[in-house]
Amino acid sequence: MLIFLDTETTGNGPEDRLCQIAFKPENGPAVSGLFNPGKPISIDAMAIHHITQKMVADKPSFKESDEYEKLQKLVSDINNVIVAHNAQFDMKILQVEEIYTQRVICTLKLARYLDKKGVIPKYNLQYLRYYLGLEIDAK
Repeated sequence: MLIFLDTETTGNGPEDRLCQIAFKPENGPAVSGLFNPGKPISIDAMAIHHITQKMVADKPSFKESDEYEKLQKLVSDINNVIVAHNAQFDMKILQVEEIYTQRVICTLKLARYLDKKGVIPKYNLQYLRYYLGLEIDAK
């Protein structure tokens, strides 16, 4: 089964931590949660994902959450594969939280590979969405 996943973090460095996760098994409901990362969220990160320190102040850490248990159960099944954009980053963040899997599809790598002529100017997820004219129900 495919599990579509995205993370939001306190920043992009090796010391940064998870503050939100969203994932959806292909045959199940979407799961999303905010978490107290135990460190400040950088202004640069807030400007991207709009998650503020106030929003996570009273939340549990990811490891103490129901979302942690749900994702851990999904990745422990050898038949399941994580699908993420820039999966290398998401997997590093999950490893900090002691969630490990090698079964991953990176849509960023796929986009670059499929653009053989290099005509797409940028490969970030929202740019690709609009460039390719993808209509998404964000509910």
